[in-house]
Amino acid sequence: MTQPLVLSGPQLSLILELLQSEQKELLVEIRQTDTANFRVGLKERQATVEALIQQVQAAQPVQQPAPV
Repeated sequence: MTQPLVLSGPQLSLILELLQSEQKELLVEIRQTDTANFRVGLKERQATVEALIQQVQAAQPVQQPAPV
């Protein structure tokens, strides 16, 4: 049986940052590729990255505003 993945707020933030960077790179690569089959694979990867971004954003703890 696998254990659930437990990450701290800073770890989630780092993962989100890495995923967003990958997302930007994929957009450029999709635009620049000439091979249709490769482009399809990149678009599938992009969809996976976007789904992961949504999951990480949903898992991030809500930050309380700093006291004034």
